[in-house]
Amino acid sequence: MGNALQSLETQYFFLTQNLPGLIGACKTQDQRDAVNTQYVTARRNYWGCINAIFHDDDPTVTKLVTEMRSAQDELQNAVQQLDNISKVIGVITTAVKVGTDLAKLVG
Repeated sequence: MGNALQSLETQYFFLTQNLPGLIGACKTQDQRDAVNTQYVTARRNYWGCINAIFHDDDPTVTKLVTEMRSAQDELQNAVQQLDNISKVIGVITTAVKVGTDLAKLVG
């Protein structure tokens, strides 16, 4: 498995493992919907690329893999502070957007 697919897998599995806690920390239905939307997008990014080929030597792919690692670190730190769920949702949204940008490069 290449770095790009591994990054998408890491993000999806992390969100899968933390989904109950994230949903439980939400105070409103809008927040629960936002978390679920990002989770579904992360799942779609990963499963949509599972049988595809990334060109890991492509500079854009390399850049986005680096961004994914940074976003994943930020996401792991944010989940430790579920008392500020709005901030956590923002971090999730940013991380999943990077994953979506990476998934678009599959070719």
